[in-house]
Amino acid sequence: MGFRDLEASNLAMLAKQIWRIVINPNLLVSKVLKARHMKEEIGNKICHCCGEDTETIEHIFFNCPTAQVIWKIAPVRWEGLAKLQGNLWRQWEAMLQAAKETQDVGRIQLTANILWQIWKARNKFTFQCELADAKVIADKALQEWIEYEVAKESDTGTNFAPEKATPVQQHWEPPKEGTIRINTDATISTKMVRSGHGIIARNWHGELVRAKGITARRKGIAATEEALATRGALEMAQFAGWTNIEVQSDYKHVVSLINTDNVQDCSLQTILEDIDVQKKNFESCAFTFVPRTVNQCSHELAQFAAKATRSFEWEGSFPTWLSRLVRKDMGVVTPCCN
Repeated sequence: MGFRDLEASNLAMLAKQIWRIVINPNLLVSKVLKARHMKEEIGNKICHCCGEDTETIEHIFFNCPTAQVIWKIAPVRWEGLAKLQGNLWRQWEAMLQAAKETQDVGRIQLTANILWQIWKARNKFTFQCELADAKVIADKALQEWIEYEVAKESDTGTNFAPEKATPVQQHWEPPKEGTIRINTDATISTKMVRSGHGIIARNWHGELVRAKGITARRKGIAATEEALATRGALEMAQFAGWTNIEVQSDYKHVVSLINTDNVQDCSLQTILEDIDVQKKNFESCAFTFVPRTVNQCSHELAQFAAKATRSFEWEGSFPTWLSRLVRKDMGVVTPCCN
């Protein structure tokens, strides 16, 4: 077992024991810790965030108005848990069982991260009087989960091997001035029966200006998903108000069909017709094929969109892992911090 695996194992064991103490306040160790470190009650046991109800663990995580908003906008859903209200442990057991049946470990990981962010936000308000917005809390939980997935795949080496680079272009290159270059890719998870689209938009300075991940619960077909990703790029560009764009994809067949106005492919006809109509909304709109080595950033985003339970979009502020991939796409080495 490596140092990183050992550390993860220890953290998991610690988290399990802490959770056991939290949900079982009558345990001897719980009483000892409370007597030693929490000799005085804080306030009057009323929730600090809403001031409407007794601050129990279940109230903090699920019943507090702020928590309810977070769960409504969070990209994860758990059906049938309402009937278990009042028993947090049974709720958690039901979540674990549901994830086991669907082999969707990512839902458990994301749920745990949301709970952690809710708890951190509660503490920040209680001890520092800083109130965090529900959307900020939900977005932070999603971003940290994706960062965790990126780090895990980097450690285990489960990234797909890139295609052989062409001698013409080794790295992503900025477009001409005034043009927004949009890279798209799609991925299919047969195990999770999900499809994901990754859409990355950068300006002529190479700066990331917008990113979008689209997820769908279906067993997709490669050509269809790639065409849908391209259509999604046009929709994003039109919404952003860009007038001059170039869409890059590493799926040569779809790029060729678009550039030759060939909409006779029955399985893609509707999508290709949509693209043909949409591209006329721009002053200039080009479609080019690039090798995977130039399209790695959107490929990575597509992979994680397939694991998410709802689509997401970023503008202006981006996760650290995504910014790092953008620099890597351009062949820029990020210096290590000691």
